[in-house]
Amino acid sequence: MTSLSWSNTRITVLEYCQKKYFFTYYSDGLKRKYPELWKTTKILRKLKSLDMWMWEMTHKILSLYLFELKKHILDNGPIPNKNAIIDLVSKGMEETFAISKANDYTDFVEFWLSEHFYKEIDDSALAPVIQKIVANLEAFIASDYHKRIEQRFRKWHHIYIEDPRRPNFEMMKVDVRHIPWLENISILASPDFWLMFGDNNYLILDWKSGKESLDVSGITDQLRMYALKILLKQKNTQIENRHIDVYEVYLPSLHEKSGTIQQEDIDNIITKILEDVEYQKQFLVEQDAERNQPLNHTAFTRTSSGKKCIWCTFRSVCQQLKEVESAE
Repeated sequence: MTSLSWSNTRITVLEYCQKKYFFTYYSDGLKRKYPELWKTTKILRKLKSLDMWMWEMTHKILSLYLFELKKHILDNGPIPNKNAIIDLVSKGMEETFAISKANDYTDFVEFWLSEHFYKEIDDSALAPVIQKIVANLEAFIASDYHKRIEQRFRKWHHIYIEDPRRPNFEMMKVDVRHIPWLENISILASPDFWLMFGDNNYLILDWKSGKESLDVSGITDQLRMYALKILLKQKNTQIENRHIDVYEVYLPSLHEKSGTIQQEDIDNIITKILEDVEYQKQFLVEQDAERNQPLNHTAFTRTSSGKKCIWCTFRSVCQQLKEVESAE
């Protein structure tokens, strides 16, 4: 097993429900004693909800469009064909949806919808998801963010656009050798879009397509993490003369959380990561992050919120494991 890792998603799952955290990251601990339960859990780990799929496909369609926009501006390529991109994504989703529907969920494949596994949807569920993704793309194209990106492409020094089709896990890794006490921790973080322009000026954008936060103030930990990653790539944790503007943008509303990163933001996210890692280590044998061996499944408690359980991907195996634990 690889050493302990930290990500914003991972710590969010742990805080949401310890048992879900176990199923998501440590369910191999079930393999020897409960092989059938382990196999089902492994299948469930591959599932994604319609909402999660919509989020992923929103990222994909924006990524495709931005790659075409970049080619247009920097390489004199054709103007991005919005309709062709929409058609490509829509047809791909229709094919993927059909594969998920036809699956019998007895073996491992690359894609499943949890709603198909639990038999909660019919074919009519797909069209509204595609419509939302198209609306997200069109909202971005009509927004001021599109204009700003187009302008700054012309001044670029370095551009990064996340490509969901070909995840680059090496690019996602964060070099933490310059932060004491995190040498054995693997950290993954990758913004949807960032560019460097001028001298030490950065713009980071992260798209959101789920439920909007009512809190509009401040900069999120995820944005702080992306800014820290930029500094660590330069073997530094100090802002100094760098100017980093960050935006978390909800689509299609264009509601945003934004700001300019200060040294306090960097110090705060480093402190949070250190605290989160200490919390994660409580669920490891001898709290050894390098071995990353989990405690027994009984050490991971279930949430007391029935509402969370209703929509949890692991609800079927969680109930089975609960019965096993009660009998032991």
